[in-house]
Amino acid sequence: MLRNKKVLMLISLLVAIGLWMYVMGNVDPVIKERVSGVRVEMEGQHSLNEADLTATLNSPKEITVTIEGKRSQVNKTKKVGMKAFVDVSTCDYGKNEKDIYVKLPDSVAGVTIEDLSEDTAIFTVK
Repeated sequence: MLRNKKVLMLISLLVAIGLWMYVMGNVDPVIKERVSGVRVEMEGQHSLNEADLTATLNSPKEITVTIEGKRSQVNKTKKVGMKAFVDVSTCDYGKNEKDIYVKLPDSVAGVTIEDLSEDTAIFTVK
């Protein structure tokens, strides 16, 4: 029976699936994943509103964020979402460029931000 190639291939496949399920379920490996479509928002507009000014985001409106952590926590981060924002509270009239910050959900632990597709946002204050 063990000389039959089809039986050996089936046994090998079952062992491979079993090992994969064990690693994914129990070991929870560290992975790196790109999350696309994270919307960039503007914070601190209340300060501009007090001076009768408003900010309009020129670019980028969405970014891609690369995160790293245990598989379960990365999946949880993707499900809950993350927040990308630019602080416009200290901006001047005209064209401005500020750093983009990303805040991860408080409910996840051990996930780090590895890279952003865009580090800065350009916006106009009128």
